[in-house]
Amino acid sequence: MSTVLIVDDDPDIANIFKIFLSRDGHTAVTASDGNVCLEKVRQCRFDLILLDIMMAPMDGWETLEHTKSNPQTSIIPVIMVTGKPLEEKERVKYGDLFYRYLMKPVRRTELCDIVKGALKNNQVL
Repeated sequence: MSTVLIVDDDPDIANIFKIFLSRDGHTAVTASDGNVCLEKVRQCRFDLILLDIMMAPMDGWETLEHTKSNPQTSIIPVIMVTGKPLEEKERVKYGDLFYRYLMKPVRRTELCDIVKGALKNNQVL
């Protein structure tokens, strides 16, 4: 199946997503913040990144920009997962860089369906 990197500073949420994706047949790896995410994508090939926005010291938007500006990681689809609604200025600035935007709480079926869609879409490209 695929290898998914889950980036969230809340270990409970990261572990829940890991369980959801593992039960759906994916290999899931977690990262606690943007810096750890960037380190892990340099070390391992991921098929998809689930990325929280509200993190410190590097938030999800900055992490997304770094990921997409690197030719080695720019093709990895990213799903933004957060507890706050997407603001218009964020949609305009970052909308072309991520596949989908999910609001927490996320149901297992919703998460797994969107992950499948992102992976399928990326294979077509």
